[in-house]
Amino acid sequence: MAALFALSRESAFGNGPSSELAAQRQALKRMRDCEGTEIRKCLKTTYAERNGALAVAALMHAPDRALPVLRRLDPQFAPVLEAVVLWAQEPVDADWSDAGRAGVRARITALISPYLTRMSTDEGQSYGWSILSEPYGDSPKVRTTSDLFASERHFAAFLNVLGPYLDDNVGGIERNLPCGAIVRHPALIGATEPVFGSTMDNFVLRNDCEQALPPAPALDALAAKILGTWPDCDGTIRFAAYRSYQTALDRARLGQAPHEAKPQTAAPDGVPAATVEAARSELARYYATYLEKSASDAATMATDAISGVVSTAHNCGT
Repeated sequence: MAALFALSRESAFGNGPSSELAAQRQALKRMRDCEGTEIRKCLKTTYAERNGALAVAALMHAPDRALPVLRRLDPQFAPVLEAVVLWAQEPVDADWSDAGRAGVRARITALISPYLTRMSTDEGQSYGWSILSEPYGDSPKVRTTSDLFASERHFAAFLNVLGPYLDDNVGGIERNLPCGAIVRHPALIGATEPVFGSTMDNFVLRNDCEQALPPAPALDALAAKILGTWPDCDGTIRFAAYRSYQTALDRARLGQAPHEAKPQTAAPDGVPAATVEAARSELARYYATYLEKSASDAATMATDAISGVVSTAHNCGT
């Protein structure tokens, strides 16, 4: 744990601190709270959860240290994470037909092939397979492992439907994609978006950007206020709405919110306007500091990010 924590102190941006210190303190508190319980079992669970999270955080810059931990704690998900690391180590929109990438491509294919084969042959995974093999509109079509290498969007589309079909997580660790991979390959955020329009969106893969990126306490305060005032929702489509909101939060942390011609910045019901403005101001400073944006660009990005957050807040999917 100490070694992985040391590897995770720098943010996934490659500069500035991560938010892992606060997460580490929470983990240590949970360990202390094991006193008076079945302490050995409690500590084993807590260590596994924390070491799994730290291994994902360290994955992009220390895969040799992180992957053995993940293979031990979650052997069902570890091959997926290894494939993501190998993909993200290559340039954006890499030419996968290049002979120089043949070895990496073969390794990714070997890692992913069992999941894609199972999805295409297991009746219980037919819904996910239909989304991939007969997509709606201009969504990427993925029928073979070769299709994965057609574009960044194709690889992300496969990951997007995979989460609900993974075997039970016996290790109990969170199945997150490493934020560092999304920083390098922004299209991978698409792997965490809603895709099923049902309860299954609750099991779509997530990411660890909240912990792996620099602290943003005003954004955290806004998110907490939005969550605390979210109206009760009925119907399973609400899970797609929840995922859309979480993706907007992730994009805000990453500085990847799309530009809005007419941004929406009005505070959601029950949320003070000052809380929204504090988050917007914080994000402007955040982008200038960690993404080295000019003051004007950072301000525009912050407005776009807040628009994405507040426009998806309090949505029940109706």
